Amino acid sequence: MTLHVTIIGGGASGTLAAAHLLQRRITPQRLRITIVEARRDVGCGIAYSTDQSSHLLNTRINNMSAFAEDPSHFSRWLERQGLGGGNDLDFVPRKTYGRYLADLIAPESETASVPRLRILHQECIALRVHEHGVEVGLADGSVLPSHFAILATGFCRDDRQASGLENPWARPLDRDPAAPVVLVGTGLTMIDMVLSLLDAGQTGTIHAISRRGLLPQPHEVTKPLKLSAADIPIGSSFGYMLHWLRTTIRAHEAAGGNWRDVIDGLRPHTQLLWRHLPPESRRRFLRHASTMWDTHRHRMPPSSAARIAEAQASGLLRIVRGYFQRAERTVSGTTVTYRPSGSEGSLTIEGSHAIDCRGFQRISLPTRNRLLQSLLESGIARLDPLNLGLDFDHRDALIDNEGQSSSRIFGLGPITRGTHFEITAVPDIRVQAARLAELMLGMPGLSVSATA
Repeated sequence: MTLHVTIIGGGASGTLAAAHLLQRRITPQRLRITIVEARRDVGCGIAYSTDQSSHLLNTRINNMSAFAEDPSHFSRWLERQGLGGGNDLDFVPRKTYGRYLADLIAPESETASVPRLRILHQECIALRVHEHGVEVGLADGSVLPSHFAILATGFCRDDRQASGLENPWARPLDRDPAAPVVLVGTGLTMIDMVLSLLDAGQTGTIHAISRRGLLPQPHEVTKPLKLSAADIPIGSSFGYMLHWLRTTIRAHEAAGGNWRDVIDGLRPHTQLLWRHLPPESRRRFLRHASTMWDTHRHRMPPSSAARIAEAQASGLLRIVRGYFQRAERTVSGTTVTYRPSGSEGSLTIEGSHAIDCRGFQRISLPTRNRLLQSLLESGIARLDPLNLGLDFDHRDALIDNEGQSSSRIFGLGPITRGTHFEITAVPDIRVQAARLAELMLGMPGLSVSATA
């Protein structure tokens, strides 16, 4: 009997799901995997499809193996590709990591009697659960029967053309490098866009707007503080947790340590901490502290930080503290209106173009994502209480609008952010992928239909 798993989404999350299922299969005859992905570059997704060498991983080589139990897997792949194993402290281009991910699911042999997996370059628009599995509805009207479906759709980012801002990952048109540019957001996406502009010879001012004007902190060599779950006030309020974190950092720095040691020591416990954070404390965290957390937790490589600092020092990059209000495209460019922090009035900045660098935002309905809208309308799924993604239980099973966990549909990666919060980086997703693969391949009492 063959188990058929359909993975919806062929980016980093979907690729890691397939890789862990393949690694844990007993025999090829016992497992079929189908990845449904409309994009052509399966394995990369938005994060790793960039072709620019200046867009680096913001995590070191030694933390980027697809398999937590084999931390040198990525380094060995680099050596086989003639790229050198690199120093474990190196930050390699993201396009290189995209090649690594694609290699994880490359065909073993053109003549293999039982294919490891197949890839359907289609859009999934619906799911329907029945007694023996789940039917995956495709945009061409066909239906793919499966035993399980894994939602690995990333952030399900809505189309934002109505904002007047441009997609940061759309291929740029030829523009005058002497003309000013406006970037909305000052996180890691903004860093990428600034580096791209610098590589293209930008000489016009780059204006980067965000509410607090905070940039990602640079990486440094750290020695993570050893913290057990008992050391952390898990289940306490947001206010007390913030007090504990600040006090711990001050004490560690007073002893000669680095604040990064504390943040890195906390990382293995962040999902547990989030799950036990009271609902109102979660809201307060997102409203008051998430930006500060992101800038310290998700850092930029030292080489990127040096180029950003140089651009700021020369006046080429100007950080603006303010609230983005709207952007209006004109024949000559884009006018961005914002309210400076601490001010009641509004100001405008003119640019040849304005790019949306705000990263992921909460899901708003209705959404242009047909699968997401279908799942919500049919009652198969519901949004998590904070609209960060869909609602999943602790096993990553999808929760329907009546609060029942699915036995057939599961989630992986950023779509499960409401459940885990810290689930956007490979070191976290690979652990989730391994857990999900073990769950599916070892589930007792499955009624597996031979026709699925």
